[in-house]
Amino acid sequence: FFPAYWQFDPPVLTSNLNSGTTKDGHPWIGAENPKLTITEYTDYQCFQCKKMHFFLRQLIAQHSDKIRLIHRNFPMDHSVNPIVKEPFHIGSGKMALIAIHAATRNKFWQMNDLLFETAGESDVLDVTKLAARLEMDPKTLARSVNDRNARLLLQDDILSGIKLQINVTPEFIIDGKVYLAQVPPEIIKNALNH
Repeated sequence: FFPAYWQFDPPVLTSNLNSGTTKDGHPWIGAENPKLTITEYTDYQCFQCKKMHFFLRQLIAQHSDKIRLIHRNFPMDHSVNPIVKEPFHIGSGKMALIAIHAATRNKFWQMNDLLFETAGESDVLDVTKLAARLEMDPKTLARSVNDRNARLLLQDDILSGIKLQINVTPEFIIDGKVYLAQVPPEIIKNALNH
């Protein structure tokens, strides 16, 4: 049921898919009235997260009337995540803050795609390049990593993940159950058959 990761094409452009924000303020993409809702906890510097990002976005593009994906940030960056004690995934916290800022400009999913696409290309996050690609103000985007509200939203995501006993990424929540690294194929098949 799952193709090999290296066979994935880049995700379909988000502008063609329904998206919005949950009642508690988290970005979603996919079905307005989903048969299956998947909440992801991801880190932009995580290779497995990037692969699942490509897979889930293809799946949603193919079944946009049945599946909804809700995004939550869980950067494994020691500078923002209290469970990470040693330097790890340095910069993923800043990437999450930039994504949170993009959500305030209705560009979350575009930024989400771009961050996964460019992760690992350089040790330095090129905010000017990101801003140019999404037609955003580079100075405002650069300042967003220090925005108090964005930091509170990120802290809320991390603390909610910790309460769910998440300690690696990616992890997925479906009907209150936590799944590590992937969504079980039988859950997807069941949703698609109804």
